[in-house]
Amino acid sequence: MSRRVRIDLAYDGTDFDGWQLQPDRRTVQGVLEAALGRIDGDRPVRVRGAGRTDAGVHARGQVADARLTTGLDDGAVAHALRGMLPADLRPLRVATVPPGFDARGDARSKTYTYRLDRTLAGDPFRTRHALHWPHGLDRAALGQGLALLPGRRDWSGFAGAACSVDNRVRELTAASYDEPRDDEGLFTFTADGFLNHMVRNLVGTLLAIASGRLPPSRVAEVLERRDRRLAGPTAAPQGLCLERVRYEGEQA
Repeated sequence: MSRRVRIDLAYDGTDFDGWQLQPDRRTVQGVLEAALGRIDGDRPVRVRGAGRTDAGVHARGQVADARLTTGLDDGAVAHALRGMLPADLRPLRVATVPPGFDARGDARSKTYTYRLDRTLAGDPFRTRHALHWPHGLDRAALGQGLALLPGRRDWSGFAGAACSVDNRVRELTAASYDEPRDDEGLFTFTADGFLNHMVRNLVGTLLAIASGRLPPSRVAEVLERRDRRLAGPTAAPQGLCLERVRYEGEQA
C-alpha cells in the first residue's frame, strides 16, 4: 500500500544550493529525498516542491509532496524526519493527502517576503536573512512604484535570464512595504505564481526607485515593454523568504 503525503517545511537557505535537485550539490530537495528514502525502506523517493527557491533563499512555509510505502503513520514519519534532517531544514508537519495532490500544481497563491536590515553598521545576526540597506528611502516614491504592481499581466520584464517558461502571465494580488521596527524593512508580495528571480528583481527595482535612481513610472515601463534591461538590479538572495503557500479551502 502506498500513500501521498504533504510535508510542510521551513529552512535556512544559506548553506543550500537552492531547492532543486542537482548532482554533487547540497539542495533542499536532495537532502529531503535522501531522508525519506531511508524512512521508506531505502527506496528512491521523489519529492515535488511548491516553489523552486534559489541558492541562499529561505522558507518558513514551503510545501512538498511525495509518495511513500512505509507503514509508519504521519506523526511517526514527521518524528523520523526531525531526527534525520539537519538543523537548517525542519519538517513542520506531515499529512496524508488525496493521491492526486500536487504541491506545485494545486497551489492557489504564494507569499514571499523580502527583509531589509536598516541598521547603520549592519547587524551581524541578520546577515544570513536580510539585505543590509542603511540608505534613505523615499517612502512616497516607493509607494507609487508598489501601487503599479498589482494585477494580472505579463511579468517578462521582471523575469530572470534563467526563466524557461513560455507563459509569463501571473496575477499579483498584493505588494507592500512596511517597517515593523525602525531598523527593519519588509516587502511582501502575494501572487498566484512567480517567475524565476521575479521577487528579487522587483525589490531591486523598488529600491532603485526609493533611492531616486529610477522614477516610479519605470515599473509601468518595464511591464509594458517587457524589457528586463529597464528594471533595477537583482536584489541579493538572503533577504528573500517563501512565507506561505495557500491551497483550495484554506483562508487567504
